[in-house]
Amino acid sequence: MKKDMIFFSPDGQGLTSTSANHVANLAKEMIRGIETSLSALTFYSTEVSLIGNTSTDKLSHGSDLSELETVIGKLHSVAKAKSLIAWLREAIKAKERLIEEVEDITFDDYCKIAGIDIPKYPERGESLTDDEYYASLTLAERNRYYETETLAAVLGKAIHPDGSFASAREALNEHIQKPRDVKGDGRDTLIFSYVPTVDSTNVDEVYFTLQKQYREAQAKVNAYKYDCEKAVKTSRIAVDTKHAEQLDEYNHRRELISAQMTAYKHKRTAEIGDYRIVIPDSLREIYETVSHLGKQ
Repeated sequence: MKKDMIFFSPDGQGLTSTSANHVANLAKEMIRGIETSLSALTFYSTEVSLIGNTSTDKLSHGSDLSELETVIGKLHSVAKAKSLIAWLREAIKAKERLIEEVEDITFDDYCKIAGIDIPKYPERGESLTDDEYYASLTLAERNRYYETETLAAVLGKAIHPDGSFASAREALNEHIQKPRDVKGDGRDTLIFSYVPTVDSTNVDEVYFTLQKQYREAQAKVNAYKYDCEKAVKTSRIAVDTKHAEQLDEYNHRRELISAQMTAYKHKRTAEIGDYRIVIPDSLREIYETVSHLGKQ
């Protein structure tokens, strides 16, 4: 960007891009005229005569000394005019580059230019986990939970179908209904008799007591788990709410900066558009000559 500023006047004096382009076109036309005159140079005259006739007719006149003496000046004028064109064309390109650089400014670029901290995308916080919830309990509460959970598991395993106590109760009832069992035949026949050692009523009483204790223990376990689930859900909602607020603030901040960046680009583009192209002192004379052509 800095290298391109050499083409422009610091005091606002000079040519607009439109004027510079017009002058370059005039210089191009001037060069064409000079080169046409140079290409027409001949340093001899052409005469024609008939054989046997001493009279001659002049077909063309060669360039005289005065025309010869203009050659060096004309070539230097062409060189100067081409230098002027090159300068003006490069200056126009430089202005276009400057405008393009402004248009290509990114969000991060603008923040650096304006000295603004680039907004950071808010990371979602970590919500409470099950393990963290149970770890937050007091020693007594945590131990009570583990004991209750273990009790429910032990009782449940005993009274559920195929459980040790449930199976024993079922076997007692079966043998009450069928107190004997015959196996084998003939002289090898064996008769098994099953005699209850405790009353089935007492077994049922213990069974239903275990069921009641299991339900109570399981209810307490479920209560612990509900409290955990509720705490985790409450934590998640709090984290999500905070993250949503941070996102809203982040987006609002970016929108504000983006609007400022757009205004900055418009302003800079307008400023660059007003830059005036300076004419170097060495090209001032040819510039005046070319400009005069446009006023004739």
